Amino acid sequence: MQESELAKQFDPSGIEDKWYEKWMEDKCFKPVKGSKGTFTTLMPPPNVTGKLHMGHALNHTIQDVIVRFKRMQGFETLWVPGQDHAGIATQAKVEQKLYKEEGKTKHDLGREKFLEKVWEWKNEYGDHIINQVKKLGDSCDWDYFTFTMDDVPSQSVRKFFVDLYNEGLIYQADYIINWDPVLQSAISDAEVEHKEVQGNFYHIHYKVKDSNEVLEIATTRPETLYGDTAVAVNPNDDRFEHLIGKKAIVPICEREIEIIADEHVDMETGTGCLKVTPGHDFNDFEIGKRSNLEIINILNDDGTLNSNAKAVEGLSTKEARKKTVELLKEQELLVKVEPHKHQVGHGQRSDEVVEPRVSKQWFLNTNEMAKRSVEAVESDQTKFFPKGWENTYFAYQKNPRPWCLSRQLWWGHQIPVYYCESEGCSNVWASEETPESCPKCSGKEFKQDPDVLDTWFSSGLYPLNTLGWPNEEAMKEKGFDKFYPTSTLTTGFDIIFFWVARMMMMCDKATGKNPFKDVYIHAIVRDKDGKKMSKSLGNVIDPLEMINEYGCDALRFTLAVSSGYNRNINLDPQKIEGYRNFVNKVWNAFRFIHPYLSNASDQGFEVEDLHHHEKWILSELNDVIKDVTAGFEEYRFDEACSSIYSFVYDKFCSWFIELSKGILNSQNEGLKVQRANVLKYCFREITRLLHPVTPFITEELWQHLKNEDESLLILQTWPEFKEEHVFNSDVSDMNHFIEIVSSIRNLRNTVNVKPKEEVEIRLFTDDEELARYFYKSRGYFKELARVKAGKIKDKSVERPAKSVMKATTHTDVFMPLEGVIDIEEYKAKLQRDLTKVQKEHEKVEKKLNNPKFAANAPEAVVAEVKEKAAGFKEQISSLEDSLKSLD
Repeated sequence: MQESELAKQFDPSGIEDKWYEKWMEDKCFKPVKGSKGTFTTLMPPPNVTGKLHMGHALNHTIQDVIVRFKRMQGFETLWVPGQDHAGIATQAKVEQKLYKEEGKTKHDLGREKFLEKVWEWKNEYGDHIINQVKKLGDSCDWDYFTFTMDDVPSQSVRKFFVDLYNEGLIYQADYIINWDPVLQSAISDAEVEHKEVQGNFYHIHYKVKDSNEVLEIATTRPETLYGDTAVAVNPNDDRFEHLIGKKAIVPICEREIEIIADEHVDMETGTGCLKVTPGHDFNDFEIGKRSNLEIINILNDDGTLNSNAKAVEGLSTKEARKKTVELLKEQELLVKVEPHKHQVGHGQRSDEVVEPRVSKQWFLNTNEMAKRSVEAVESDQTKFFPKGWENTYFAYQKNPRPWCLSRQLWWGHQIPVYYCESEGCSNVWASEETPESCPKCSGKEFKQDPDVLDTWFSSGLYPLNTLGWPNEEAMKEKGFDKFYPTSTLTTGFDIIFFWVARMMMMCDKATGKNPFKDVYIHAIVRDKDGKKMSKSLGNVIDPLEMINEYGCDALRFTLAVSSGYNRNINLDPQKIEGYRNFVNKVWNAFRFIHPYLSNASDQGFEVEDLHHHEKWILSELNDVIKDVTAGFEEYRFDEACSSIYSFVYDKFCSWFIELSKGILNSQNEGLKVQRANVLKYCFREITRLLHPVTPFITEELWQHLKNEDESLLILQTWPEFKEEHVFNSDVSDMNHFIEIVSSIRNLRNTVNVKPKEEVEIRLFTDDEELARYFYKSRGYFKELARVKAGKIKDKSVERPAKSVMKATTHTDVFMPLEGVIDIEEYKAKLQRDLTKVQKEHEKVEKKLNNPKFAANAPEAVVAEVKEKAAGFKEQISSLEDSLKSLD
């Protein structure tokens, strides 16, 4: 690329697609054998129905930062991309489309034809989310792309299911599950969100058979009384001891049920009596098992009441509740209604109230697997970053419940269990392949279980099947033995149980190896006010819109610099705009130095020839290399990005480039070459340090920096700390110099000295070495602070009159004002400021001295007023000192 091709302004849209296509064309994302072993990470597979959101942008940015960093470090790096079939979401999407366009339901088509429609939809729309994530710069090996319904993942699901089935860990049972009436499917506990709703406690009388006694029972769900099979009391409750073993009458349906004793009943809560509905309450189900109670199902699949609730048959639960309350009133069995706020489970996808329901489902006993997965984390075989997220993981894994695997859907991995329908045979078996006949009777009449597996079951095997497991040929082709276990998993805390825990259990069970070395849990992206982004609130920030407006590098840097061990990221588009300005700063800095780089020699520079400013910048750069490396290694992307940002802005651009201008424009060819060499070296390191976070601009600039024998920046090595670039004394001296120049600039601003007007300065220090350094740097004081004359004195010398002063480390800076400004006018201004501050101080002190204020005001308010008083006092002292120095 010719020098003239470096644009005056950075235009991200002109380079992003260009470089991504070039990286793909040159196969830069493929693993290349390196000097440091292998590094593997997995892309949490976005749903086939998905649209890129800011959570994706954060997750993919972090992964890509890690991957590019590890690649440059010399690891054989593999980032595996994929996509999830998203059973519930995809089926719902296709059902909606089918009904809208053809007025048909899935049942009108039948299973086979409907699944053809789903595959058509997947093939048409499935690439949308993948094309969107590519806009983020993802440097994953797309040849490894895995869809969770591909052949190998399907094979892995069948094999793992059959193995666990044969071990007896997967079993079918009537068990209470969460039933989503909209999806008409079982869902797992983790797919239920509990929301606080305003409901009621309905106090109902249950008559005791052959007695004048009644039991008062309080419930939030009176419509479930049709499924009651007992009334429970605590065996230690003297109030009801005489009733245990007797019968109670269920209101409305007039069914006799037993009064039983169970210690689950809290004597202090409510009335001390509990209606027991084993078919529709998790706690009641356990009570029912202990007392061998009948289970009555009162719900249809769509959530309406069935024939076991004759009085309200066909009504929704909401309608049935209203009708039941009316009937209770008519029978004078409703005692009272009390308003009551309580938590009610809702389906994550449908947002409909979930109904507990006993159903025949497939379950996985995870007890032993969960125990091993806990041991893996407790022994640091797998580490969480931040460590605190271990507690969330343990909360699930130390209290495992049977995992309900079956879903009443058509799209997904159909459960590989078969039922013989041949006469006289009732064999049930699991098989990895579709059988030709029943293994017991050899009959040809059999059917497969119609349900599909929970999507998270296939996702739980993702670290394995993306690398070919269990297909030996595919495992060899994809390097299973080399790339498994995964080095780092990056994901959000909302799926620690859904996904992380399941992968830990399932992959260890399948291979005997934990799937991850590190698990980094990133924050959740919220709006600028800390609110969750949602369409209803109108606060969604679209990452693609931000890329179009500010460029991908700006968005990536914003997300990375905001990511450390925090739980939330409050994102404001203005913040992205701010980091767009930083990206522009990098571009403009290079545009300035670029013409001078023609002076740079191929040999670089000799350390012994370095100027003290050059030693300072190299030493500072050395520290940044160490800090950025440590930040990326420890998943402190915030610290790494802040370090490079500070170096580029505050040191390289603000000071080193400014200090270089005189040399670059001088007639001293030796110094010009030396400075050009150092500038080029620094900028090469800057582009390499920034590349993992801002890959597009750095790749573009690298083309103007690379030597003839060098290739793309993405393939370069990571900068390393160099002992020969440690110059502590030069750093110390330069820091003092910067402090002095900043103080002079501050003094100029304080008294409003015109920008081009030169001033005299007096420096007072007892440090002789520092005094000598300042003397050598006098030309730079003139250049950077418009100083026409300066004197360096020790602190015993009398200070100059009519001057302003700033104290710094080891040095006092004085600026005489005679001939610079109108001193009397300035004194008058200071006096006005002093009078104003004194009045404010008096008001605050008066308030503090008021006994009523001290006694009645909140502690925080009193502290705030005291802080104000201290601030005013400090201002008064400063203004008085300034006035005194002008006498």
